[in-house]
Amino acid sequence: MELDELKQKWNALDERLSKSEVYNQRMLQEMLKNKNKTAYSQLQGRGIYGLIVTLLVATVVLPLCNINGVLNMTELYILESICLLGIAMEIPRLVILSRFDVTKNPQEQLRNLVNYKRCYLYELVIGGSVVCVGILSTLFIKEATSSHGILHVLCSLVAGGVCCWLGWKKHQSTAAEIKQNLDELNEL
Repeated sequence: MELDELKQKWNALDERLSKSEVYNQRMLQEMLKNKNKTAYSQLQGRGIYGLIVTLLVATVVLPLCNINGVLNMTELYILESICLLGIAMEIPRLVILSRFDVTKNPQEQLRNLVNYKRCYLYELVIGGSVVCVGILSTLFIKEATSSHGILHVLCSLVAGGVCCWLGWKKHQSTAAEIKQNLDELNEL
């Protein structure tokens, strides 16, 4: 009789333990999905922020600089073209970000992440190069004859390089976090 009682208690405990493992696994999956959702929101927030800043520069700052005589028309056209290119490059990245969905399977999310990283790299390399050339050309047009021209060019290049590097590092860490979460979801 004691043996039957012991078997019943053991089976009940085993059943509770298996239910607990399933529950814990489900909770872990939900936690990883929520972490990815937060990371996706951060990427979207940065993308929207970049788009808004570029729009403000193109529609407010540059025209005000032109009105106040800081920029001539040639410089304004060059910098406005750079802003339009920046907007055109930001939109595909935002479209890719809109495809991120934690309810999709991890392989599809990983594919979207790879596309996002590729788009961001193109934006950084092509956009960064065009911005450097555009800023250099406007500074040389404006201040090539002044003694401060070289200093402005160097300061602009250093500031742009630091901003690009910091943005790249932040995006890399967020993408690595998302990939790690997706790998863990695959394992579950």
